[in-house]
Amino acid sequence: MAKNLEKNTTRKEEVNPIVVRTASIRIPYPLILLSAIVLLLYGSSINFGFTELDDTIFINETQAYNADLSNLAHSFQRGVFSDTNDTYYRPLLLDSFVLNHAISGTNVKGYHAMNVLFHLLAVLLLFMLFKRLNLEPWKAFLLTCLFAVHPVLSQAVAWIPGRNDTLLAIFSFAFMIGALDYLRTGKWKFLLLQFACLLGALFTKETAVFVAPAFLLLCITMTEFHWKERKNLLLYATWFVAVLGWFALRSMATIKNDPIQFSTLATNFPIRLSLAVQYLGKIIFPFNLSVFPMLRETTYLFGILAIIALAVMIWFAKGRNTKIILGGVGFFLLLLFPLFVLPSALNDQDFEHRLYMPVIGMLILLSQTVLFKNLNPKQTLYTVIGVCLLFVGINIMHQQKFEDPLTFWTAAVNSTPKSSYANMMLAARLKKTEPAKADELMRKAYEINPKEKYVNYYLGKDFLDKNAIDSSEKYLLAELKTSAYFDTYFLLSRIAFQKNDTAATQRYMEQYLEKDPANGQAINNYILMLTQSGQWKKAMDFITKKESEGIAIPSDLKNMVKQGLGK
Repeated sequence: MAKNLEKNTTRKEEVNPIVVRTASIRIPYPLILLSAIVLLLYGSSINFGFTELDDTIFINETQAYNADLSNLAHSFQRGVFSDTNDTYYRPLLLDSFVLNHAISGTNVKGYHAMNVLFHLLAVLLLFMLFKRLNLEPWKAFLLTCLFAVHPVLSQAVAWIPGRNDTLLAIFSFAFMIGALDYLRTGKWKFLLLQFACLLGALFTKETAVFVAPAFLLLCITMTEFHWKERKNLLLYATWFVAVLGWFALRSMATIKNDPIQFSTLATNFPIRLSLAVQYLGKIIFPFNLSVFPMLRETTYLFGILAIIALAVMIWFAKGRNTKIILGGVGFFLLLLFPLFVLPSALNDQDFEHRLYMPVIGMLILLSQTVLFKNLNPKQTLYTVIGVCLLFVGINIMHQQKFEDPLTFWTAAVNSTPKSSYANMMLAARLKKTEPAKADELMRKAYEINPKEKYVNYYLGKDFLDKNAIDSSEKYLLAELKTSAYFDTYFLLSRIAFQKNDTAATQRYMEQYLEKDPANGQAINNYILMLTQSGQWKKAMDFITKKESEGIAIPSDLKNMVKQGLGK
């Protein structure tokens, strides 16, 4: 018996070291630690300015819209950039700017601060989601840390319009948490919560159509979920109602219906599918990030290396769960699918902030690699901390490229030198300080794509400044055919005035004022033009209308019109 006891003791001693190696790590105050990481990493971005890529549109050009809180409802009836001439329907993105304006006006710091808070909330929700998906708390924490600091997601935080994807993630993560809680408890409050959050995701971005199927895939591969059970029918019904309600409101909105042709889809899909390889490279080896990426100018090298690295890490992983691996890959591809069918004519940039949701699939896959399966918890902890520190360094450097317009567009041209738009935008910002280089870049932009939006406007403006009226008019008229950019009308009115064409001057001024009705200089010029052509009554009617809109008219100008009427 003594010998048996001795043998049992020996076995216990042999087993104990294994137990120690596989024991989990306790992370104290995980939510506080995650919050500190996000705030320390992105706190400096609050002092950034504009990039002048859409952010000035959402904050400055639409400040009158943002100042009216009643537009919180109107956002559900229109497109993002235009009431009617727009294919994007994202009402909650517009509402985020309305609410932001109520807090900070047009102070850009307030918008950057809100972006950081959105990212913080998404990070905290993701940690809670990972735990509900049966990941051990310490694994959930480490994977969430990678998400919080990953440089490929920095555009979603440092670039103000990138909040579209952080908002989508907030609603989507909350939806998944609510749905999982409902499946666990059967309580109605969780059913209503997940329904409301799914609606929020849908009204934030069209990609949310794939959120429920992607979530269902995670449930099947990561939890004890049986999708055919009758008790789940109510859950599916709420998803169907949410999508139906979103589609109904979207159909009633005044947006442009621009269906994708099947022939275009068939041609573009195989090419666009390769985007997944590029994105995968930026997730695993984020060394070739771009503020203005394009498919044809991004290398596939890092993507191929990433596939090889992941394959090796999965192959040698002990006790890997194939179902979870397939769930992660499926989640990644499902949420990227809208980009595979996106026509290049609609959007030719493959922005990295779009990875904000799909990257979750790769983090789930990572939990089944040697990093989490073969190493003991302390080794995994130190390895992930090392990767996070590397990512923080890359992130900080990449963040700085969003600091101001010149820095942003210089980085855009450096990473995508064949982009007509990037060359044009940098040229416009170098016009005063480096005119020779600006002219060279603008010519390059025109050579790459003579139909690029705004390029003809800039060339026309440049010729007008040089008093080359005929050349200026040619380019400006070409711009109207390309984009109908409203400032073009103002420049054409100047040309018509110099040509003594009163009718054309008036027509162009009226077209301009339809788009920018509060421009003081344009208003004064229009009144003067009317007086010079003897249209005194029309001038007075226009003054009365503008004053009723709360726009002050110079007293000298008003008196001149009154005197003209008295003659």
